[in-house]
This record gives sequence, structure tokens and C-alpha cells, in this order.
Amino acid sequence: MRLRRKGAGDEVQRVLVATDRSETAERAVRFAAEMADRYEAELLVLRVLIGGDVSRTDAMEELEGYVETLDGERKRAAVVSGEDPAEAIVEAARREKADVLVVGSVGMSGRREFLLRNVPNRVSHNAPCTVVIVQTHQDSS
Repeated sequence: MRLRRKGAGDEVQRVLVATDRSETAERAVRFAAEMADRYEAELLVLRVLIGGDVSRTDAMEELEGYVETLDGERKRAAVVSGEDPAEAIVEAARREKADVLVVGSVGMSGRREFLLRNVPNRVSHNAPCTVVIVQTHQDSS
């Protein structure tokens, strides 16, 4: 079964998921991997580096290893740098011609979220494609 967009023949071919490699982001990545596998689409797992916490080479090596553990055959990793994660995610979706963009509902908290505003909300309002926001916070019940 193929997931279709508006017009006939517009199958979803690429699912992009953004991750910061946190435990909560794992839920969004698994959701995106299952979606891509189910609809025979390519999965692109994206990590945005902010500042100099880790080298791009190290981040790419780690992400590629992680992507190999995910379901599906058509999958790859990408690492980009940027000061604004929402902007970097939206730009990657444009550049990669993503059909569906998956983000988690929880990411940053505290001062970083205040400074950069809510990343999933900004992504959903600016993305050039369909956005799925996966509920990723821990259930407290």
C-alpha cells in the first residue's frame, strides 16, 4: 500500500525525521522508520548540530550506525549545522524534497526552548511538506 498526497501519482517517497538523539526523540524516529518501511519510502534521519558540542564527523559516524539498526531498506543519515534547529530542519526538508517530515513533541526545555521558541510548532508552520508531530513525552500515569 502506498501513501498518497493530493494528486494521483503523488506517492510519498521520502520521510525525513529530525532527532537530537534523546530518549524522547527515539519515539519519533521509530514512528518515522515504521512509516517509511510500510509505504516503501526512503527514510532520512537528520541531526542538527548547534554550537560545537560534537564534531560533524563524529556525529555522522554515530548517526549512520544508529540508522543501520532501524527497520527498512531505504534509509540514510544526514547531519547539518545551524543556530536555529527549526530553520535547519525546514531547510533540510526543502533541500531533500521530503514528502513527510516527522518531529517529536518534546525536544528542548528551559532556557534553550525560550530562546529558540518551540521547535515542533515552528517546523509545522514553515515546512514545505506534511508534518507529523509524534507525542514523545513520558506518560506520568
